[in-house]
Amino acid sequence: MPNATARRASALGRTAAVIGAAGLVAVALSACSTNPNNDCSSALSSGKASQLVEATGKIGSRPKVTVPTPVDATKSQRTVLSEGSDSTVVHKGQQVEVGFTVIDAATGSVLGSGYGDQGAVVPVGSDVISRGLICAPVGSRVAIVVAPKDAPQQADSAPGTQIYVLDVLKTSLNAANGAVRPAAAGFPTVVLAPTGQPGITIPSSGSAPTKVRSEVLKQGDGPVVKKDSTAVLQYTAVGWDGKQVVTSSWTSGGPDRVDMASGQSQIQNSNGSVLPQAMLKELVGQKVGSQLVIETPSQGQFPASAWVVDILGIH
Repeated sequence: MPNATARRASALGRTAAVIGAAGLVAVALSACSTNPNNDCSSALSSGKASQLVEATGKIGSRPKVTVPTPVDATKSQRTVLSEGSDSTVVHKGQQVEVGFTVIDAATGSVLGSGYGDQGAVVPVGSDVISRGLICAPVGSRVAIVVAPKDAPQQADSAPGTQIYVLDVLKTSLNAANGAVRPAAAGFPTVVLAPTGQPGITIPSSGSAPTKVRSEVLKQGDGPVVKKDSTAVLQYTAVGWDGKQVVTSSWTSGGPDRVDMASGQSQIQNSNGSVLPQAMLKELVGQKVGSQLVIETPSQGQFPASAWVVDILGIH
């Protein structure tokens, strides 16, 4: 993985436990799409504690943070300190690039920060940091006060209240948003849930594929994937013979960040595996926003499979 990624992860692991728990990765990203996750009801509410936080300075650079200490909160809360003018807002299922400063709410001391190459990318799910970012427009600065009950437990001490000041810089797509293409005969049938998550039905007749072939289901118009890109992908693979899901980023905390050259990824690394090159090569030359169905023969730890892959962003 890139050295910049390792530096980011190391810095956050030491100083930003809650963000670290959200599973940080480093990528360059693009815009978002519409789905049922575009719901602001899960966002943290503003409260007295988060309204005490002041931060001045240019968005994307380390701000001067002022807060009257000590601050103690029994309930996590967030306040948008500066609202961005971008029409793109944060939703569940995206990856969001942020600059961050973490403050000890008891003393006001800075526990850690990262901007530019030292920034971070947060997979937006249901954790407290995600709920502090949801529905914030790109270009916003957000203060999130994390109550002790929502912070990860530390082995050596009980967590205290922490303050996160996050600049929302970029977001990924949360599902492919390209123009729908006519279905090709002979390929597995793909049905999409409202969130964009695919269901795949393998043809009942015919043997498992012995060579790779693919078809574009949605044609995106974003940047082009290259063989040395780092790509943000959502994918599901169903084994041809067993007709069972082999791997899916949709159910593993995705989207996944994938090194196209090696097949290494955040999700597959945790499984001791890499994504098959037979599948990844079909993505090279395709554009962000595209969705493909790909048939692959057995390779490495993966049996002959049908894949549906959404290209959500590249670096």
